[in-house]
Order: sequence, then C-alpha cells, then structure tokens
Amino acid sequence: MIELPRKDIPEKKEKSLTDVIKRLYDKYRITQKMDEIELVKLWSEIVGPLISKHTSKIEMRGKTLYVSFDQAPLKNEMFMQREQLRLNINEKLGPNFVEKIFIG
Repeated sequence: MIELPRKDIPEKKEKSLTDVIKRLYDKYRITQKMDEIELVKLWSEIVGPLISKHTSKIEMRGKTLYVSFDQAPLKNEMFMQREQLRLNINEKLGPNFVEKIFIG
C-alpha cells in the first residue's frame, strides 16, 4: 500500500540546531550583546594597547558605537580618526558591523 501525503496535516520541517539558536538569539536580542562582547574582546587588537588602556566606555546601540576616553587629547585624536576606526572594526568583525561612531 502506498501512503500519500495528507494535506490536512502540516509537514514537519527539520531545522538545524544552529538555525534554532540563531532564531532564539534574534528573538531575545542576544545577538547585539554578543556582538558588543566580541568588539570589547578585540578592542585592544583594533586600537592598540595604549588607546585601549585609556578607553573608559564602549557601548553598541544598533549599528552605532559609542566610545568614551579618559583623556581630552586622545578623545580629540580619536574623533579625527573615527572613520578609519570604523573601517578597522568592520574589517575585523564584518562589513557594516558599525555604521556610525560617537566619541565622548
């Protein structure tokens, strides 16, 4: 006997564990925090140890990065170099990871 698929019963769609976890991360907005953690981990490698030492705050809101420094001359220099900083971050973490940078 040949069994034909029934139209009244929805098909079960198999999903990989990776897809399920990604959907959970997106649903509960965990992905953004994971990206921020990855940026903080790589910050010293991206900007160097001296600048990293004088960084007081790193925060991501959407695709905007907010960075604070504890010295005014460094803050001014990083303000002037923010586009290069954005390119360096996107090179390490993927295209369009950061779209804007606010230096404070």
